[in-house]
Amino acid sequence: MRLASTAIVSSPETLNSTRLTGRIYWGAGEVFDLWVDVPEAYSANVSSSGNPWLLAMLPWAASLGEDIELNLPVDALLLENVQGILAQWRVWYPALQGVQVTCPVQGYQEVAGTRTAAFFSGGVDSYFTIARRLPGNPYGIAAVGRVDDLLTVWGFDVGVYDEQEFSPLADMLQKSAQALGLNHLIIRTNLRQIEKRIPFKDMWRRLSHGTGLAFAALCVEKSYKEIIIGSSYTFGNLFPWGSHPLQDPLFSTSATQFLHDGASFTRVQKTALIAQFAPAQAALHVCFAAGQRNCSACDKCYRTMMTLDILDQKLAVATAFDWSRYSVKAVRKLFIRSRGDKIFSADIKALALSKHRNDVYAALCYAEKRSSFLRPWVQLSEKIMTFPWVWRIGIHMKAFLLKGPIRKI
Repeated sequence: MRLASTAIVSSPETLNSTRLTGRIYWGAGEVFDLWVDVPEAYSANVSSSGNPWLLAMLPWAASLGEDIELNLPVDALLLENVQGILAQWRVWYPALQGVQVTCPVQGYQEVAGTRTAAFFSGGVDSYFTIARRLPGNPYGIAAVGRVDDLLTVWGFDVGVYDEQEFSPLADMLQKSAQALGLNHLIIRTNLRQIEKRIPFKDMWRRLSHGTGLAFAALCVEKSYKEIIIGSSYTFGNLFPWGSHPLQDPLFSTSATQFLHDGASFTRVQKTALIAQFAPAQAALHVCFAAGQRNCSACDKCYRTMMTLDILDQKLAVATAFDWSRYSVKAVRKLFIRSRGDKIFSADIKALALSKHRNDVYAALCYAEKRSSFLRPWVQLSEKIMTFPWVWRIGIHMKAFLLKGPIRKI
C-alpha cells in the first residue's frame, strides 16, 4: 500500500474549504483518492507530513496484509507508537497482520500549535469532556485542563454526501459551541468510502474509529498541541474497541499529544453531570437516526432516557427527546447483545437500585433474560443472511425477533 502523491486545492464540494487529497495505491494496482476538507481559515495549518496518512492506512493495511510506503516524512515518535498500536491490535484480533512502514523519518519537532481541541458529536461523552474543562465549573469536578476548539467530523456517523442529515446537526452543534465561547471546526472526509473498507465499515467501532478521528485531527496538526478523545468505557470495564486508553495516546507525535479522556467515569455519571449543563440540555444528541433530532426509539436513545428518568432529570432535557415515545414497559424489549450493552445495562441497574426505581430495574432484568434467549436466534438469522437465495429469510427472521418499540442500531 503506497501513498503516491498529495495535493492541496480549493474544495470542489465544500463551501469555503481547502481540500487535502492523498492518492493511495493498494492491492493489484487499485487506487483510492482519500480527501479531507477543512475550512479555509485552517489552510495554512494543513499537514505537510505523512502523519495523518499513516494512521488512515494503518487498519486498512493490517486487514489486507500489506505494508505501507509513504513519500512524506513521518514523525519518529509516531513511527514508534504505531508498532505499539499494531502489537495491541494483534492481541485483540489475531487475524490482523503486521505492517512494515517505509518512509522518510522526521526527528523531534518543537510544538508548533498552541491550542487544545476536543472531538464533538453533541453526545454525552463529548459534553462531559467540555464541561470539566471550563474554568470554575459548578459541577463538582475540578477543572482538569482547557479546550479551545471543538472538532466535528462529517463522513463518519453521517454519510459524507448526506448533507440533508448533516446540515441541521452541524447548525445545532455550531450554536452550542458559540454558547460555550468555543471555536467549532467541521472536517469532512471520504475515509469511510474506501471500496475495500473492511476496517472502516465492518470493524469501525471495534477497531478503526479511533484511527479515523486521529487521521482527521492530524490533517490540521499544525494547529494543535493537544487533541482530546472522550472515553467510551471505564477502567475496569475495558475490552477491544476502536477508542481505548491503551491506544489513543499512541496516536501522538512529538508535537501533538492525544489524550483519552474520562475513563474514570461511567456513562451514568457523565449523564448526571451533563443533565445540569445548560448547553447540553438544549442540544444533546446521542443518535444519528434522525439528523439533528434524537429518534427516541433506538437503544442509544433509550439508555440515555432511562438514565435521565431515574435521575429525575426528564424536564431538564425535555427538548432533546420525544418523551411520548418512552415508557418503562418498553424497556422490557430492549435487546442487550454486545459486551458494551451489558456494561451500560449493569450501570443503569445499579443506579435504579440506588434511586429505588425498582420498575426500571425489573424491566432491565427482564430485557437481559429475553436477550439471552434471543441472541443465538439473532446470530442464526444473520448467518442465513450471508447465503444466496435464502438471505431474505434471514432478514425477515431478524426483523421478527427484534420487533419492538426500541430499535437496535
